[in-house]
Amino acid sequence: RHTMFADNENNHDERFLPPPANNNNDDNKKYNIPPTLNISWFMATTLCIWFLFIHAPFVLIAQQKIDPLLYIHLFGAYSIYLTCVHNTLLTPSTKFGCGEKGTTARPFHIWIGRVGLILGVIGFITGFILTWFVLEPLNDLGFSIGISFGGIIQMILQYNGYRAIKHFQNIKAQIEASDYNNQEELFALQEEQDKHLSHHILCMINLFVFACGVPALIRVMAPIKGGFGWLPIFIGVLYVIAHYMSKPLVQKIKTKRDRERGVVVVTEESELRS
Repeated sequence: RHTMFADNENNHDERFLPPPANNNNDDNKKYNIPPTLNISWFMATTLCIWFLFIHAPFVLIAQQKIDPLLYIHLFGAYSIYLTCVHNTLLTPSTKFGCGEKGTTARPFHIWIGRVGLILGVIGFITGFILTWFVLEPLNDLGFSIGISFGGIIQMILQYNGYRAIKHFQNIKAQIEASDYNNQEELFALQEEQDKHLSHHILCMINLFVFACGVPALIRVMAPIKGGFGWLPIFIGVLYVIAHYMSKPLVQKIKTKRDRERGVVVVTEESELRS
């Protein structure tokens, strides 16, 4: 198959190469602060910490008898929730340290994500069995249906997020192998690659905020008189949190691609300066 870049360096068309990296020493002195460390991530994480380490332990202590299957469920549920906390903060491009010399978080993100997804499936299966076959689902049918629906949403988001990142990786491999005919085909592959990566990000953030957050939110509202009447409003708040959590990541993908193509990038900060 014809490739655009030949092995010989002299045959490279410089128009298709990304601009040279900025080796400004001042940039290397700046400590890397990930754009994911924002108020939206902090709010979602606060709900997680309250649910897992403040609310749940007191409920368990109050139980006279605990089914052994519940421990397996809790292990899976805790794992996927904490995986979301970690991976929505530390993305593969996140670096520890200063400038370009920092250590990348990529291996941590990948392996913690893989283990978390597997344990999340275990948590869903055991939770479904507990809800409908071990406990008494009719005692609180609304809760049983709601928590099961949340688990199904969790599985859909996990599957779609995993599938999206696999598509991203396949297209990335195709680009790295120069398996395309011309610049237009390359740009089309890059656009598809960015679309799958953005979809992966949105799935994982919604997994964190909605699939894991709604069960926690139900526990917040349960003791409040008429609390479930506020559920639509709280879900709206979660939507806003998910939107502003994903916004800097999706924008970062677009900005990086524009810079590779030599497009002048206008950010909110540069607009304010002008």
